[in-house]
Amino acid sequence: MINVLIADDHQILIDGIKTTLQDVKDIQIVAEAKDGYQVLKLLEEKPEIDVILMDINMPKLDGLDATKQVHQRFPEVKVIALSQFSEKRFVKRMIKNGAMGYILKDSEKDILIKAIQTVHSGEKYFCDRLSFRLINQELKLEDTKSLFPKLTEREQEVLRLICQEYSSQEIADKLFISFHTVESHRANLIHKAGAKNTAGLVRWAVENDLAG
Repeated sequence: MINVLIADDHQILIDGIKTTLQDVKDIQIVAEAKDGYQVLKLLEEKPEIDVILMDINMPKLDGLDATKQVHQRFPEVKVIALSQFSEKRFVKRMIKNGAMGYILKDSEKDILIKAIQTVHSGEKYFCDRLSFRLINQELKLEDTKSLFPKLTEREQEVLRLICQEYSSQEIADKLFISFHTVESHRANLIHKAGAKNTAGLVRWAVENDLAG
């Protein structure tokens, strides 16, 4: 028997999954959580949990950070991202944080069952529709690669420190360059990213895996 925890802040989705899986002989829902903190608490209370269906967008502690903590503290528990987000950056971050699978919330019953069974056996699982979307995103990335701004090694260093919330003076001290040089790099980075300000630059860096 595969014991499953459903983590989602929408009760209607939890109820829907429970109804969908209620007649599956080798799968049973043993717990449900509305945020990442509840997930961690339930794992301490219920060591029999094998698989977590983890929503990404939850309050208090989201699915990204919760998955990372589950992977570190309960490595034997398998996590499947159950999300409405199909963008590459979400998939990459969930896998990086320890998820074994990623399926979309509108996936059919057989996909949900196969995902649970597959990750429980120790293998990774991605739904076909998600794989297709990721391939398309990769193709679009290749088509626009020549349009992607090239950053110098120094600009990359400055960008990483900006994303780590260092001030311009702190970056100057850390890299042994002048304050004005840092400000010049910051302005160039904002221009290359097509952003309006530093907040937009940081968001662009995160979305393009340049935040370090």
